[in-house]
Amino acid sequence: MKVKLSIIIVTYNSSDLILKCIESIFRYNDIKENEIEIIVVDNSSDDEGKKIKELLLRHFSNKVIFIKNKNLGYGQGNNVGIRKSKGHIIAIMNPDIRLNEPLFAKVIETFYNDNVASLGFKQINNAGDFSFFRLPELFFPITYSIINKIDNKKEKFNQYKHSLSGAFVFFRKEDFESIGMYDESFFMYFEEPDVARRLNASNKKVIYDHSKSYIHLMEQKESFNVQLLDIGSQSLKQYFNKHNLGLRKYLNLRIIELKIHLMIFTLLNNTDRVNKSKAYIKSLRKIL
Repeated sequence: MKVKLSIIIVTYNSSDLILKCIESIFRYNDIKENEIEIIVVDNSSDDEGKKIKELLLRHFSNKVIFIKNKNLGYGQGNNVGIRKSKGHIIAIMNPDIRLNEPLFAKVIETFYNDNVASLGFKQINNAGDFSFFRLPELFFPITYSIINKIDNKKEKFNQYKHSLSGAFVFFRKEDFESIGMYDESFFMYFEEPDVARRLNASNKKVIYDHSKSYIHLMEQKESFNVQLLDIGSQSLKQYFNKHNLGLRKYLNLRIIELKIHLMIFTLLNNTDRVNKSKAYIKSLRKIL
C-alpha cells in the first residue's frame, strides 16, 4: 500500500526524547501502519548518532528510517528527510512532541482539499500554549506579546498575520517543494514565518484546527545561551532582508521593549531576567 504520511524528526542530542516521541506516534496512529513512515534525521555528533540509531533499532526494529546527517541547520536536516520521504503529506515533528490523541486520519481528510498546503493543530505546553505566532513584522512593544497570547487563547488564526508552530506541522509535499522547501541559509529560527510568507504568496490555504491537540514538552532551560541568541539575531536579519521588510524599525522597537523590561526587572531585583534583557539588546545591536 502506498505511503500517505511521512513524519520527519530532526534530532540533536535527543536520545532522551526520541523514544517516547515515536512511541506516541504508534500509540495514537489511526491510519494503516503501512500508510505511514517515520524518518529520523540525526544532526548530533557521531557518538550520539550511533546511540540514537541503536535505540531506534532495539525498540522499533526496521519501522523507523534513520539518516545520519552533517549538522548544517534545522531546515537543512528536515529537507534531507523530505527528499527521502514517500508520502504525499509530510509532518515536521520535534523530538519533544508527544501525541495525546489520534489525529492522522483528520490530516488525510483535510488534505483531500487540493487547495490546502499546510495544517497545524492546538499545541499544549508549559510555556503559554502557543500554537501559532504573529509575524515578526507586526511587532510593536508590549502589545505584540499580549495580542499573540489573546489570539492563541481565542483561537484567532489568520494565515496572513500568523505562522503555525514549526514544532509539529503538516505540509502537502508537492506544495512545499514548489516553494523551495526550507531555506537552508537559515541555520535555525525564523523558518516558520519565512515558510508562511512563501505559502501565502502561492495563494494556498493554511489551516489551524483546534479540534485536535498535541503536547510540546518545551523543557525550560536553566540559563540562556548567548550563541543561540546571536544565531537568532542573524536569522532575524536574514528574514527581514529577504522579504524586504523594515529591519531597522523592528530593531529599534524591539530594543525599546527590552529596555522597558530591563527597568522593570531591575526594580524587581530579578537578576536573571536583567542579564537576559542585556544579552538580547547586545545581540540585536550587533546586526544594526
